[in-house]
Amino acid sequence: MAENMVKSPFSFLFWGIRFYNVLLFLGFPLLGALFSLEEITPSNFFKLALFTIFNFLFLIYVFLFNDWGDAILNAEEPSARQRQALKYPNLISGREVLGLCIALALLSVIGVHYLSFNSGFLLILVLIITGLYSYPKFTLKHYIFGPELAHFLGGAFYFLSGWTLFQPISDSAIRLSIFFGIVLTAGNFANQIEHFDQELKIRLKTSAICFGKKPVYKLSLWLFILSAIYLLIMALRESVPFWLIFPAILLCLCWGIIILYSARLKLFENIPRLRRIIRIIYSVFSLILIIKLVLEEL
Repeated sequence: MAENMVKSPFSFLFWGIRFYNVLLFLGFPLLGALFSLEEITPSNFFKLALFTIFNFLFLIYVFLFNDWGDAILNAEEPSARQRQALKYPNLISGREVLGLCIALALLSVIGVHYLSFNSGFLLILVLIITGLYSYPKFTLKHYIFGPELAHFLGGAFYFLSGWTLFQPISDSAIRLSIFFGIVLTAGNFANQIEHFDQELKIRLKTSAICFGKKPVYKLSLWLFILSAIYLLIMALRESVPFWLIFPAILLCLCWGIIILYSARLKLFENIPRLRRIIRIIYSVFSLILIIKLVLEEL
């Protein structure tokens, strides 16, 4: 039964695409758009719906292209992961995955550019960053602090691409984009620790390899709580919407508890558990923000 499913043409949707990650990262541009949306009208709703669809396709490209690049850097990568675009190359070849990436990137960027010139421009910047990060011949993973720079700028620009769908960039938008950039950077540190052995084998220069897993683990946790404190301070100063103090306090409490009990929870020894916790925290955080922003406009 399982073998038949793998051989099915539709099986690629199950083992080749990380839909959960796609939906989680979709929060970056979607929240940016909702923060800048002043009123829900039929035209704005339709524009937002199309923007969401195009970004859904764009994020599929991001993860597929990263899988394609990782498979070239490390031939053992596809079989080591539960979901990887080149897990079954006899069914979907590297050339076919690359062709799909190009089609998705073109469709999504052209679509967003049609909706908003500024959003399209920022999405092109994110496209360039993902290309520099994932393309195996000149990947930023070969340069110290390259992955961190890619994730910080990618997260910030991606949020701003949503904001500019309805409004020009403001000081508040930049402050919020910094928060999202820090969060994405902190999450990447956990990813580096989980894939430490594979990346060491192919001589990448991630922070975990250059400075050690333990320091990077601690830095990841502290970046998460510092980003929450940053958001709280910005909200208290009303440099961003004041109501953000409540989700910011929630983040501070979550990460404070995790830092205090990290040894007891054995998160360093079980990085996949830490990554699940990260996903849960920011899924809930994003849902709270989305619900609040939508209710504000109704």
